[in-house]
Amino acid sequence: MSLSKRFADAWFRQYDEPTDGFVDSAGFMSRIPLRLESSNVFLYGTVDAEKMWKEFEDEAFVPVLVGGKAVLNIWFNNFTDTDCGGEYWETWYNTFVTPKGEPQLELPFETPFSMLIQDPRSLVYLQRVICGDTPRNPGAALKAITGGRSVFGFPKHPMPATVRYAYTQEGKNVEFDASHGGKDAVSLRLRVPEADDGAVSLPFEIKSGPDVCIGGPRLGGTHKGDNGAHQVRYGQAFKCTQHLKPWDSKMDSITFGGDSHYAAPIKRWDFEPVLKAHTTDMKIAAFKPVNWISGSEAAAIVKDHEQKIAAGIMAGAL
Repeated sequence: MSLSKRFADAWFRQYDEPTDGFVDSAGFMSRIPLRLESSNVFLYGTVDAEKMWKEFEDEAFVPVLVGGKAVLNIWFNNFTDTDCGGEYWETWYNTFVTPKGEPQLELPFETPFSMLIQDPRSLVYLQRVICGDTPRNPGAALKAITGGRSVFGFPKHPMPATVRYAYTQEGKNVEFDASHGGKDAVSLRLRVPEADDGAVSLPFEIKSGPDVCIGGPRLGGTHKGDNGAHQVRYGQAFKCTQHLKPWDSKMDSITFGGDSHYAAPIKRWDFEPVLKAHTTDMKIAAFKPVNWISGSEAAAIVKDHEQKIAAGIMAGAL
């Protein structure tokens, strides 16, 4: 693919010039903003909020509730080009949270579309990710894993998965299969909503606040054996048209396997699919995490620390 044809959509022109870059431990440079384009399936469902959050209770957040349950959003990603290794396949899931100390956000469940949480107080909290190479681009998954963990703290398991993303029935169905560590992780069979009458098609063009996305569990989750990275806050922009419909168990199916990183948590949390979405024109730009600050900002904080220490406060209490 020639450079002139990469990220050709006019939406990407605002991100042609990188603002920053990060050279990871493998020597690969990820540019910021990080650009990605893809076709995707998005699956929204409910989980038992108490069971899920027992595994994240050391976080400074609590889950958003819809109809008394937490929402889990699973992405099945057919990345056709990215700044973190080109094309590759990936699946992740996240929930939605608000900070502790604020009233927990509780929303009604009225229709399957209630899964689309639009409240501005809601933050995106990423929980698990696995990545796999496409047949013609070996090595991309590991680049995406290393860069994603290093820059954004994404909880991408360091071992690549074996993944397949395929369109069948002349593009009317999607098949997605992933195995990880020699065990099945997830298998999806889905009728894309726009294949039949009744789909709701929504255009999205959104730029989030600079710290709306939470890259992964606090302390990386490594103390719990889930191979996370580190927690940062960042913002992103995206543009696409999504086609949505309620989950149809007569046409759609999802099965979670026996791998410990991706499948086991969802099986513990009693996941129930509710709403499906599909897009063929996803465009994403992920911005530099807000955790890195300028020298002048750092100097002001250091001055405050020094004053408190001089007043007798031990540094461990800062």
